[in-house]
Amino acid sequence: MFARATLHCRRLLGRMRNTIKYHMPRWFLTRTLPAQTERLIVFLTPGYELRSGGVMAIAAMFQETIALRELHRSEVVLCTVPGDPPFLKYGWFENSNYILDLDSVLKHCGPLDYLLVHIPEYRVNRVLEWLSVSKSLLENIKQVHFNVLLFNIDLIQGQNVRELEQFGTVTCTTAHEAYSNLATREALGVSTHSLLICKGAEFYSPAAYQDKEQLLVVSPDAHPYKERVLRRIAEALPNLRIQVIQDLSYEDYASLIRRAKWSLTFGEGLDGFFVETEFSGGVSFAVFNERFFTPAFAELATVYPSWEILLEKIAEDIKRLDEPTAYNENWRRAYDLLSEHLDTNRFRERLRSFYRGDYTFP
Repeated sequence: MFARATLHCRRLLGRMRNTIKYHMPRWFLTRTLPAQTERLIVFLTPGYELRSGGVMAIAAMFQETIALRELHRSEVVLCTVPGDPPFLKYGWFENSNYILDLDSVLKHCGPLDYLLVHIPEYRVNRVLEWLSVSKSLLENIKQVHFNVLLFNIDLIQGQNVRELEQFGTVTCTTAHEAYSNLATREALGVSTHSLLICKGAEFYSPAAYQDKEQLLVVSPDAHPYKERVLRRIAEALPNLRIQVIQDLSYEDYASLIRRAKWSLTFGEGLDGFFVETEFSGGVSFAVFNERFFTPAFAELATVYPSWEILLEKIAEDIKRLDEPTAYNENWRRAYDLLSEHLDTNRFRERLRSFYRGDYTFP
């Protein structure tokens, strides 16, 4: 009897902890929004512990937007994508961002003069489903604006961006120069603004060649060539440690790529594994992907025209580049090119332009 009672108490305490963890802080944080809020900007973010560059980009844009409050004169909050489970805070990277519930926020704020909702590109249809059943929450809002955060051009396929127009104004912001163009604006049918990436080289401290380890970090992306490529590298370079990134905190990952000489991405190409390794003093390998890279990147020796050529050449190229002069020349060429494309101050100015309504492709 005592054992059953003890077990019951433990279960009750567990449920109470979950309630406190997920509901009380969200309720309390929602109540901290001024009840007479007139203008509100919402960033939607996944409601689970998703480790991705997109999540960090949303978090960074959220913070940069808070810093521009004098410009847009709005309260700024993070909310889970409608339909995702209750979720309070990401634990895999250091942050102080608490995530609220969109319905609760809108009910708390009541009538608004202006509402802007930033939507990750792959969740447009989910938001449309939410709007079909929750459109009454928008009835007393004078101006509604939806902005699609286009981080990955492939993920916008099948998302009904234009259907959002029945509920308000619709725009799109882009994260890669390769698709920040008139063709994307015409394909989407809404005003499009080029933001690019908000985290430039100044956020990193590159390590020198002599301080690097014989380590190749590999993106976790699935790919039909992955097993063959990694096997070829392992056979040709038995002293090279190969580590596929899995379940690391961002801080541990950042420490790892600062120590690693090399990285290989099986993702879209111009992604965090490529960019952050170069900014940390490493040499990155990828296959040229015209949907994400601009043509200048095809001139880099470590960006190959196809997976067949990468499979054939990467092991020998690692051997060739593994001496200070060749390594540093190759690294500097990629580092300078990336620094031209990914400029923090330019991003901030473009973000200001967005909130002023001055779009690249109106």
